[in-house]
Amino acid sequence: MKRTTTVGNWLILGFGVCCLVYYLILGIGVRFGQSLMWLWPVVAAACIGRFLLFRNGTPGIPRWLLRSVRCLVALGVAAFLLVEGLILSGCFHQAPAGLDYVVVLGAKVDGTKPSGALRNRIQVAAEYLAQNPDTIAVASGGQGADEGISEAQCIWNGLTERGISPERILLEDQSTSTVENLRNSFAEIGNEGASVGVVSNDFHIYRALRTARKLGNYDVYGVPVATSWISLPHYLLREFCCVVVDGLLGHL
Repeated sequence: MKRTTTVGNWLILGFGVCCLVYYLILGIGVRFGQSLMWLWPVVAAACIGRFLLFRNGTPGIPRWLLRSVRCLVALGVAAFLLVEGLILSGCFHQAPAGLDYVVVLGAKVDGTKPSGALRNRIQVAAEYLAQNPDTIAVASGGQGADEGISEAQCIWNGLTERGISPERILLEDQSTSTVENLRNSFAEIGNEGASVGVVSNDFHIYRALRTARKLGNYDVYGVPVATSWISLPHYLLREFCCVVVDGLLGHL
């Protein structure tokens, strides 16, 4: 029993070190300051603290308390894995051809240029629009304090640069969240019952579709955009938090 506990403690330390290393790789390889990125060093600190606390056995902690904490942790891990499974299921959506509309959800704008995530969304949307000439696009996203133009305008610019006619693009530049993105985009569309594709990163499709189906009577489909391997673990962790919060707020 002692040996099993010791091995488990070292595994927890290893996981904490991996979280810290990933935080540094993500910050250097992409950028520091991303939303909820602080979770990684917090998890690392918790794991390292747990290792130090239990490195010489249980420091006088009652057995019943240890068992209770372990049960709560096991339930938390099970809930996390369940939600992550639902999130990952959205990565495999495939939108049919000939949709009436596609809503391109905004993402970070660097000055007046799209971030990597937004550039990829624009590219996937442009490819779908080129293959389906009767589909109308809704460029959706407001302007943050650190953005030179609205996300919607950046999407509009990117689509027109890729040969999509401006007449096929509706602009929705007031939203600041996924819920507002979809609510305001549906207001622009106005045609309930229309088929609508939601263009976003693959990890975001599950939440976006659940939100869309609650907001209006539309036939909605996911148009997933692949996420880089270096960013995917962080976005999956962040999306778990977003799904939990939106679920508690009744948005899903």
